[in-house]
Amino acid sequence: MDLFRKVITQPGNPKDFALQTVQEAIKPQRQTKLVQDENQLLENILRTLLQELVSAAVQSGENTMRYGGSIDDSETAQGQVPRLLDIVLYLCENEHIEGGMIFQLLEDLTEMSTMRNCEDVFGYIESKQDILGKPELFARGKLVMLRTCNQLLRRLSKANDVVFCGRIIMFLAHFFPLSERSAVNIKGVFNVSNETKYDKQAPDGISIDFNFYKTFWSLQEYFSNPASVSVATKWHKFSSSLAVVLNTFEAQPLSDEESSANNLEDEAATFSIKYLTSSNLMGLELKDPSFRRHILVQCLILFDYLKAPGKNDKDLPSETMKDEIKSCEERVKQLLVLTPPKGEKFLQSIEHILERERNWVWWKRDGCGPFEKQPTEKKTVRDGGKKRRPRWRLGNKELAQLWKWAEQNPDALTDPKRVRTPAVREHWKKLADDMDPEAGIEAEYSHKNNRVYCWKGLRFSARQDLEGFSRFTDHGVEGVVPLELLPPDVRAKYQSKPNDKSKRAKKEETKTVANQAEENQIATREADGEGNRPDIDLSATPMDTADAASISPEEQQKQTPDTDGGQEPGQIDEPDPDPGMIDGETDTEADSVAQR
Repeated sequence: MDLFRKVITQPGNPKDFALQTVQEAIKPQRQTKLVQDENQLLENILRTLLQELVSAAVQSGENTMRYGGSIDDSETAQGQVPRLLDIVLYLCENEHIEGGMIFQLLEDLTEMSTMRNCEDVFGYIESKQDILGKPELFARGKLVMLRTCNQLLRRLSKANDVVFCGRIIMFLAHFFPLSERSAVNIKGVFNVSNETKYDKQAPDGISIDFNFYKTFWSLQEYFSNPASVSVATKWHKFSSSLAVVLNTFEAQPLSDEESSANNLEDEAATFSIKYLTSSNLMGLELKDPSFRRHILVQCLILFDYLKAPGKNDKDLPSETMKDEIKSCEERVKQLLVLTPPKGEKFLQSIEHILERERNWVWWKRDGCGPFEKQPTEKKTVRDGGKKRRPRWRLGNKELAQLWKWAEQNPDALTDPKRVRTPAVREHWKKLADDMDPEAGIEAEYSHKNNRVYCWKGLRFSARQDLEGFSRFTDHGVEGVVPLELLPPDVRAKYQSKPNDKSKRAKKEETKTVANQAEENQIATREADGEGNRPDIDLSATPMDTADAASISPEEQQKQTPDTDGGQEPGQIDEPDPDPGMIDGETDTEADSVAQR
């Protein structure tokens, strides 16, 4: 201990003598790192030395962090306690000693110091935040640091030490990562012990309505425990009391002169979070804009809790209750806008804060997942084993959560602020401006070179403007632009003429002619084949043959379609058969048939 008492009075950087001092005092087995028993011995020595220094500072009446004077007259005054902490912090940072030792010394120091000295001790902690937050130190001492800060918050007054409490909370927010669950109220427990006491009996000489006074302050019971409002009977009583308060606020609007008399910006440093509940002050408090804002913001917080996402079906409010909450919320927001000064801007700030709070609630109810995502390794599936994919109601986890958390799905889908399909004229307006010669836009910078823009425009035209979409074949993308958007000289170029045929019509006509010529050739081949085939089968019965011979030349000519009309293209002229002769028969065959 004498070695360390001597070292803290020496000037210089701790890295020049800190490790050497530890080796001389402990004589460790290893030269650069202490084992468990050696760490425990060193911790006892340092805690005893720190206790002696604090005791000496209290006896001398000096500040704990400045006790011991300056090490060198030419340097800024530095006490012996900060010097000892710097040496221990250097040893912990370089892993010469156990990393949680510095946190244990800081906890002992805050417990032995008065609240005035604790503010200087916490200033030292804030100055070393970057070093204390390193991974090798944070993992060893985060719980000790959390315990130290919570003990300080319990000792401080929430009304008189607001700034110091705020410093501690801000330090914890920066010191711990976002995904740390230590400061998260997972179960959502409310501080029901925060009771607001007010007069139950009307005092003598009161100048206001005492029933309104009791109704007004009774709202604090519901604000301190919002979960109780979910019950139907409690909600009915709360809504009726709130309606009385809102009607009074609307009947007594505040003017700019009254708001200037109570300047909120000048009182920001001394603003108290707890108002007095004396009935004699009720009239003055109703004229205070900050007081009104305090009550109205409490109402918005309560409504936001009742509509909080991720609740079970049994915890959700009923449809009637939802309508009442919505109407009350609109009235509260309107009163905040009318409350000077800068009511609309103040409302926007509150809505932004509540939106952040909803995101915070979602994160907590999802299990406080870490924000830093590590790369996942691909796991090999065993042969023959099938990987079971999770089944979600709407395809995936994100869509299922959106559907579950949405408050009013029909209204959300029909919201005009959602992304909508623009009209054809609105979309093609940019390209129409580029096509105007007076605009002087070069072809290189025209919107027709943007493939995504053109692709979207073609889809819009295919759904809303089929006539314009049909001009794409002849004129390309520029032809799809509605003609009414183009200048007269440019419009004439893309207008269709009735006497001219489009390329598509010409292609269809050429294709039709080719198909017709092919059909004619097929018909010619079939006609040639039928002329060479004998029409009468030699094995026919005598009755059939006789009937065929009895047909007159005039009837035969009527039944044969080949003799009617003109000659088909591609056919060869053949001599007409003699009267009484059937197609395909010779004279000899006809005579033989007649003899039979």
